[in-house]
Amino acid sequence: MITVKDLEHLATLARIELTEDDKESLVKEFDSILGYVDQLKKVDVSLDAAGRVGAVKNVMRSDTPNTVSAEDRERLLDEAPYREGDFIAVKKIIAQD
Repeated sequence: MITVKDLEHLATLARIELTEDDKESLVKEFDSILGYVDQLKKVDVSLDAAGRVGAVKNVMRSDTPNTVSAEDRERLLDEAPYREGDFIAVKKIIAQD
């Protein structure tokens, strides 16, 4: 259970001002939240190997560079709305001040 004194200490650390009405309502809300967290602590979430739905497996792909033929590259660049040499030109969205 959180007390008004604890709440005042938290408000001081957070550098916020609370009215007396705020303090009373927040104490009730904190108690409700902490009660819910206490219920969650009681839940058994352990899983044994038989309880798993599917096998846990890390999916890896080969570490090879994607190669694009010159014809495919040219076709892709031709589809772009703007082009500068072998690159797709895009509008600058980050300005340097």
